[in-house]
Amino acid sequence: MTSTAIPPYRPEEHELTRSLISSGPPHHRRAELSRPAGWELPSRPSSPPAVIDGQRRPLVGRERESEALAAAVTALLGGAGRIVEVAGEPGIGKSRLLDQMALVAREHGVQVLAGRAPVPGSDVPMAAIIDALDPYLPGVSQARLAELRSDHAQLLNALFPSLRLAGARSLAPAGVPVSARQLRAVRLLLETLAAERPLLIMLDDVHNSDRATVDLLCHLLDAPPRTPLLLVMAHRRRQSPARLRLALDTAGQVTRIEVAPLARDHVDALSDLPLSANQRTVLHELSGGNPQYLSVLLAAVPLPGTTSERLELGALPAEVDAALAAELELLSRPANLVASAAAVLGPEPVDTGLLAEVSGIATERIPAAIDELVAADLLRPVAGSGCFAFRHRVVQHAAYLTTDAGWRLTAHARALAELRRRRSNPESQAPHLLRLAVPGDVVAVEVLGAAAAAVLDRAPHTAVRWLSTAIRLLPGTAEPAGHRVALAVQLGRALGAVGHPRAARAVLHEALRLLDEQPSAHRTAATLLCAQLERQLGRHEEAAALLRTGLTPPHAARPADQAALALALSAVELTSGQTGQARRWAAAALGAARRAPGPPAAVRAHALGLLAAASQLRGNRVAGGETIRAAALLDATLDAELGAQPESALWVGWSEILLDRFADAVHHLSRAIDVSPGAGSYFPLLHLLGARILAHRYAGRLAEAADDCAAALRLASSTQFRELHAAAEAMDQLLTVWTGAEPVGPAEAPRTLDVPVSGWPGRLALSAYAETRLALGDAAGCLAVAATAGVPDLEPWTQVGWYELLTRACLAEGDPDAAAEWAQRAYEVAERLGRPGRTALAASANARVLALRDPTAAAVAAGAAAAALTRVGMPLEAAQAHVVAARALVANGDRDQAGATFRLAEEIFGRCGAGLFARQVNTERRRLLAGGSAGGRRARRQGGASTLTRRETQVATLVSEGLTNRQVAARLFVTQKTVEMHLSHVFTKLGVTNRAALVRCFHLDGLARAQSF
Repeated sequence: MTSTAIPPYRPEEHELTRSLISSGPPHHRRAELSRPAGWELPSRPSSPPAVIDGQRRPLVGRERESEALAAAVTALLGGAGRIVEVAGEPGIGKSRLLDQMALVAREHGVQVLAGRAPVPGSDVPMAAIIDALDPYLPGVSQARLAELRSDHAQLLNALFPSLRLAGARSLAPAGVPVSARQLRAVRLLLETLAAERPLLIMLDDVHNSDRATVDLLCHLLDAPPRTPLLLVMAHRRRQSPARLRLALDTAGQVTRIEVAPLARDHVDALSDLPLSANQRTVLHELSGGNPQYLSVLLAAVPLPGTTSERLELGALPAEVDAALAAELELLSRPANLVASAAAVLGPEPVDTGLLAEVSGIATERIPAAIDELVAADLLRPVAGSGCFAFRHRVVQHAAYLTTDAGWRLTAHARALAELRRRRSNPESQAPHLLRLAVPGDVVAVEVLGAAAAAVLDRAPHTAVRWLSTAIRLLPGTAEPAGHRVALAVQLGRALGAVGHPRAARAVLHEALRLLDEQPSAHRTAATLLCAQLERQLGRHEEAAALLRTGLTPPHAARPADQAALALALSAVELTSGQTGQARRWAAAALGAARRAPGPPAAVRAHALGLLAAASQLRGNRVAGGETIRAAALLDATLDAELGAQPESALWVGWSEILLDRFADAVHHLSRAIDVSPGAGSYFPLLHLLGARILAHRYAGRLAEAADDCAAALRLASSTQFRELHAAAEAMDQLLTVWTGAEPVGPAEAPRTLDVPVSGWPGRLALSAYAETRLALGDAAGCLAVAATAGVPDLEPWTQVGWYELLTRACLAEGDPDAAAEWAQRAYEVAERLGRPGRTALAASANARVLALRDPTAAAVAAGAAAAALTRVGMPLEAAQAHVVAARALVANGDRDQAGATFRLAEEIFGRCGAGLFARQVNTERRRLLAGGSAGGRRARRQGGASTLTRRETQVATLVSEGLTNRQVAARLFVTQKTVEMHLSHVFTKLGVTNRAALVRCFHLDGLARAQSF
């Protein structure tokens, strides 16, 4: 298909595009022209109404399509005709787009006619074109129609019921078929109508067109009208005749508009509900961006989740129900029965061998029925499987609702009998057992339990439903410590995975009560899961108490159970900051694991990783050996074993982060994430993602860290894990600012942490929040956040990072004495800790303070810190140290070396994806170059007094006294933006790039005395 050029078009310069996508009238409305009485746009039940309460409903996410349609209308107003194809999936919004186009075109003086192809089977030839033209023709000037030839008039009189052309008589050329003459007659009629006034004809549902309509459209595509006529045809290409698709693809005067699915950001605009980011993702994935399906999903309660079983569909909205019911009513009786049987068998791909048994019709009639359903685009073949599936879950649900309740029960019974005969897997039988099983059916209980176990990791909502039914079906004589407890433990795990930790906790507490005091594998599993839920709810003390009770005889008699409980207790203590207790319980777990018969390598790696992480946080210099042994054990662990024990990689990864081995940490954490089974392991998966975010951030891979943040936010939101959600949200804010993904202004406050946090998630959240404040220019806010962190009580490794951050914040706030104190503390703690990365970070902090009094020494110290940080693989911190060195070099007068160092820092920031810092350094470097001219050097030699304005001298004097921009603004009664502008001019005129250089230049050259207040 080729497209002809259309007039140059800029949507911002023309009102048509704005009108197509706006909710109100255009800026300049022409008087609406009259149309024949009784003529209305055909109703379109599958589309939302274009006007609600007198206001035009805005088109959402259709800017590209609206621009193309506006361009076609613009060309029509300029006298150029055109043919436009609007194609898309059912329910995607083609009719809605045409309705909006009709409204806007009329407002600009275009005559609009609209028709719709009837349902298949209509015996009216050219039904769509008759639907569009016939109501309009009586009002057309007879003088204009008199121009038609008499033989054409006779053909048109026979075709259009409302047309009564005078003088019509047959003058048919010999040998020319009537159908061919009729096509030419209709084409000439269209040209005649468009010659008087620009004409827009819209034909909807063209895929349903009769043969004569297809012939006409192919004729128009081959020989387009020569007058200002815009023909827009909307159809589903999958269902359109092959001849029409070929004509559209090979025609020369066609503009194709493929109506695309909506983007995830458009979900909010179509919903009256406040949706979380996770809910938007869920709804967009389930709907495929289709507005019709989205309206059905929005009518259901949007439950947070991460699997395909997140929403339970109920009654369909009226317009969707009408549209889908109309499609189903067109089917023959056999095809309707097969569609109903496929709906009973579920939204998953359907084995055609089951359709005959469930539908109750003869096997030999099934292929023809399937062909009819595929032709109607209700079923679609699943590539490579020999199965068929509904085009969408909503269509399957509509087909299910149209069946009679009694027939459905019989169909479910037939399906279950056939599946049992075939010995199908439990998850195939479970949906039918939900509707057929009765209390006391032990076989149904076993099947539902096995089915839930099979799908828990990929569809926990489904597992919850099946397990709840299984427990309800249990006979009253079941043993308390038997099947009921096993099902309760499974149900607790599934409820936790779908975001109901309190309900899960209640189920597990009841299971522990039923178990009484008897040691068993069920008791250990229930205790571990219940403690995990307590941690998820932020109840760390309760989790620790529960695990201690489980470790008290006779609850944990087996060494394997003792090892599992001690590992969980060690993790609780470590994340709560109790490193000594964490090490004690990790050692106990390692001892129990050695006593257990054939302990898996993952358990020992888990215990050694906890030992190493606890030791390193406490400042034990010899803990590296434990990390090495743990990593070796982890590398020897099979994927299946690691998938069952993913937390082992978590603590090995953490110990490697604490040793500055970020690449090793990412490797081990990534492997565990890849083999984690799914929703059932959401708890360790969230912790693994949190650790990998930190490893990526220190390794300077900000894009990868941002991706992990997005994944962690989705998972934490779906499981209501508030602490890790707060940590992931704070890191996401920080990365957004650092990368420059969203424009931010000075001192723009980030979103506040809305939940209390504790343990390592809390420390991570607070430090990220403080960093965000500082990056946005709010040093006071950074210091306020730090004051709540309890830094002196934290572990040495964590303290060094906080002290370095406090050094930067105090310098930005204009408090060099406090900065010097924090830098000294960072140095002292790092010396005791003995970790190269922490030592280099402390050295960078001290270099910042040193630059205020000795730029030469500061440049050397910052350069050494940058080299050390580069060696340990911390490029972001290395680049920051390079910036410190460059500023010191500027203050020392070595501009060439300073420029090269600035460029190096900018390159590192760019490679890491830190767009904010890269732009800031680029600005400093350019300012340095601008200040390096002969005029700039001469200004410095002359002291600069003659170059500064009175206000600039006032600003420079106050800044040299240590005041912040905010304090200067308050002193001078101006805005902070004004202070920043004057300070920028001062930097340029004095040839400096930072405050430290300004202070040195200002006082050495005596400018402080140039102006008094």
